[in-house]
Amino acid sequence: MKLEYQTPRYIEIPGNINDSGSVHFWENPLLFPKGILRCFWISGVKSGESRGNHAHWEESQVIVAVSGRLEISVDGVEGSKAVFTLEGPGSGLFVPPLNWVSIRFSSDAVLLGLADRAFSEKDFIRDKDYFGSLQEGN
Repeated sequence: MKLEYQTPRYIEIPGNINDSGSVHFWENPLLFPKGILRCFWISGVKSGESRGNHAHWEESQVIVAVSGRLEISVDGVEGSKAVFTLEGPGSGLFVPPLNWVSIRFSSDAVLLGLADRAFSEKDFIRDKDYFGSLQEGN
């Protein structure tokens, strides 16, 4: 089975910043034509702990560090490996399907996730060895 693959990439998240604070907002119908169908946030993770540790068959996500620092390791189904660092709400990481994601948190980090699909356990690839077999077949 040949899988269609896209690489993850940084994206800018527009905002207005002035002396009274900042506001950032999402308006990107090119990445998520049907809009955001799910959002989630993760906080209170101990410094250096890893979250994520899975891939998706179909779901795309944008990951934002609302606070603190996130170090995101991504293994692509076609064999690529990359590390992305997010600090602050002005940028995010677009993660298309078929990318294995592991995220390390600073002690004050808050992750915001935006997804183009509703939650479905069937969409998750949670076995790293199985994901590795997909890499070999691609």
